[in-house]
Amino acid sequence: MAVNVTFDGSLEGFFCVVYAVYYEKITPSSIQEEGMDQLSFDAATRFIETDAKKATRVFNAIREKISEDAADNVHRAFHANHDGRFSALLNYIRLGFSVGHMVDSHLHENFVRLVHKLAKNVWREAHLLHGFCRFEETKQGAYYCKVTPKNDVLPMLAAHFVQRLMNQAWVIHDKVRNKAAIYDGNSCVISSVPANGVTVSLAEGEIETQELWVTFFNTLAIDERKNIKLQKQLLPLYFRGNMTEFVPIRPAPKR
Repeated sequence: MAVNVTFDGSLEGFFCVVYAVYYEKITPSSIQEEGMDQLSFDAATRFIETDAKKATRVFNAIREKISEDAADNVHRAFHANHDGRFSALLNYIRLGFSVGHMVDSHLHENFVRLVHKLAKNVWREAHLLHGFCRFEETKQGAYYCKVTPKNDVLPMLAAHFVQRLMNQAWVIHDKVRNKAAIYDGNSCVISSVPANGVTVSLAEGEIETQELWVTFFNTLAIDERKNIKLQKQLLPLYFRGNMTEFVPIRPAPKR
């Protein structure tokens, strides 16, 4: 019997949907995050609870029975901003369990091509943001960075900066999805934050530091060698609103 499947929106929750398809023999007519309104009225709705053991079992099966590359594709494509990703991923995993590591050669299947495309887009955006995140020192001593990515790359950014800034407390704030990765120097959590409810007080001297960086950036540039087309390819325009060198410096706080 076909059912509308909903889950909590997490990767672990999606793996539990896959588990239910195989072990509870459900047939999803649609797969949506809980609270979405795009459900079919011709089928019943079932919410799938997230279970860590079931999720781990599915993830390990993807790695062992399909491939590590397929596991990477699933992880990345899941975080893409695309309405059809859940159904495409389920079909990709089901095919993978049937043909093993050869799944990625089945490019005649639309869902395989879509998973590849989404995984590539997510990886590229996360990779670019590794270099284009701009942190500001706050009065509390933590460093704050805001991002507005097209895809949900916050988990990948968090994993990267835990390794790069492992002894420094920081916050990466995804303003599109109203959530933040918060690292205290020991552990990192991703939590929801209120929309427009984050106030950042900059440390003394932070404005001066930003002004020095902008001066360096502008001095280094050579007008005669500017290549605007190449710049847009290497640095998407929507990144620039969060980058120090492309936005006006905020006034220094009054003392």
